[in-house]
Amino acid sequence: MNRIAQFSLIIALSLSQNILAANLSVADVENKISAKQSEYNNYNSSLEAQIANAASLERELGELRQNATLADADRQSALIEMNLQYEKVIDDPELNISPVIETYAKAVRTHKAIKDAITDKYNQWQRELQEVEQMQISKHSLLNTIEGLKEQLNSARIDRLYQEFNRQEAIVVSHNIACDKDETLAKCITRGKSLAKQKASKRFLDSVYEGLSESVEAEKRRQLSDASVQVLRSEVADSNFSGQGNYNIKMNLQLQGNLKRSEGCELLGLDRRYCVNFKGSESTEVSSVKMSPMATDESVMYELTIRSNVFDDEVFIDGVSYGSTKLQVMLPSGEHDIEVVKRGYESSRQKVTLSESKTLKVELNRSQYTFSKGERIQDILAGDIPGPDLVVIPAGSFRMGDITGVGLDNERPVQTQDLKQSFGISETEISVKAFEVFVNSTSYVTDAEKQKGCAAYEDGQAVWKEDRNWRAPGFAQNENNPVVCVSMHDAKAYVEWISQASNQAYKLPSEARWEYAARAGKETDYWWGEGVSTDNANCGWCGSQWSNVSTAPVGSFERNDFGLFDTVGNVWEWTTSKQVNGNSVVRGGAWNFAPRLARVSTRMELDSSFRSNYIGFRVVREQ
Repeated sequence: MNRIAQFSLIIALSLSQNILAANLSVADVENKISAKQSEYNNYNSSLEAQIANAASLERELGELRQNATLADADRQSALIEMNLQYEKVIDDPELNISPVIETYAKAVRTHKAIKDAITDKYNQWQRELQEVEQMQISKHSLLNTIEGLKEQLNSARIDRLYQEFNRQEAIVVSHNIACDKDETLAKCITRGKSLAKQKASKRFLDSVYEGLSESVEAEKRRQLSDASVQVLRSEVADSNFSGQGNYNIKMNLQLQGNLKRSEGCELLGLDRRYCVNFKGSESTEVSSVKMSPMATDESVMYELTIRSNVFDDEVFIDGVSYGSTKLQVMLPSGEHDIEVVKRGYESSRQKVTLSESKTLKVELNRSQYTFSKGERIQDILAGDIPGPDLVVIPAGSFRMGDITGVGLDNERPVQTQDLKQSFGISETEISVKAFEVFVNSTSYVTDAEKQKGCAAYEDGQAVWKEDRNWRAPGFAQNENNPVVCVSMHDAKAYVEWISQASNQAYKLPSEARWEYAARAGKETDYWWGEGVSTDNANCGWCGSQWSNVSTAPVGSFERNDFGLFDTVGNVWEWTTSKQVNGNSVVRGGAWNFAPRLARVSTRMELDSSFRSNYIGFRVVREQ
């Protein structure tokens, strides 16, 4: 199979909504998973062979370059010898120097042949690297397809359980009871009917559990379930009294299992997101109430005008907030306490005695932050531009990697990491608005805008479109969405700019720092626990209004215990680490990737120039 044919394995993939819309049976989905898993295993082997072949070509190229150096030395030596022989011919025209000329000609041919071989080998090596890059991207597409099928499998399991459990059945039951001495015949008959129904329902419920395709799993949790039986119809087929007040009854009943989908998830031990319907949460606009000046009985009022050297500050007069400067306010005569504050600056506080209208000019000086655990900080950039909101992550040790032991082949084995210094990390992914400030300040042009555009998943593969970039990623976004369609090169350009603009040391997080901050002291798959549950994050099939649709505005979900948003899902985030095969690593999962790929230990290796509408980044600031 040639390499193009290998790539065609990916072209045929069916992903996410296309798969989910098929309403396949459990068996159908299991067969698809099995086929795709075999395909993935074969594809992974092909990729490893491709990487090895590229490495072999690189070694061969190195050997050819060494040979070229030796051949050039031979050519130079032959040239020198030939020139010496030409000088001798001047004195001895009969001298035969053809062997020397032939030696030189041979050396030239050898040197040229090696140079041509170097050119061919180099081109072959570059083609191999490009194919490796494409195969790596396709590998992740295939992996996401498999995980999407697993999501479909769980939904199909619930559908099957719901259908199997809520079946109807006609049952005939006979029951005999002894009437109590002080019980009327009517009451005995009524009690007999009731007990017969109970007997039929118990028998039917037992048969329902026994007949389930996953009866073993369901039986484990049967005692915790609220599943019930509904009597649709009942009639007495025969009844009589016999012996010493015994009542015999025979009944025909039509029964149906009564299982809610939410209880189905409980029975199978699945996350409840497979058993509920999701609706987009309605946004609530919170109005801000501006406080009015303090009431006063003073009869004389003066106008106080306050200006400062920064914008977006806040003015407090006698402990009451009056908003930001430039501020003009009427105050009663007498002494007033004036305080002007802004994050990132030293506060200015002074007392002013009003006996006439006056203007107060305030100069705020930048403050120098020192980190303390849990502190939220923000640097003020050149031009008085606010930098990203940062959260201080304390120093500490943690176990990094696939702690739960249910990871994928691209995850790292568990290692203890010791982070000896605290650091600041942006509490959200870098937003479109923040990236736009960078672009406007530097006239930077992203890789996607220079050529080829940006990739996105379509029918299970990464499809490039030239009109896609960070401004137009292929779905609706606003300034508060995380910036996407940025390569590792673009992310590094941003941190270089913000480092200069803030006079602080910014960088992209290392894999260790990223995972430490994302775990927030936990050793579970997600910072809130083992299961992804519903509406905790924006990832494929995670139950939010954005799942499999688009990115969500940053900060749309709960913070983790370190105070960070969106360390699970929304967008994969570029990290720095020791590169493998020239690749960089993204972490955290994305809006269109399965929940299992959003686990804290999951990692994905990509070429540094790759960009897509599901990859963004956040930044770290050193002390």
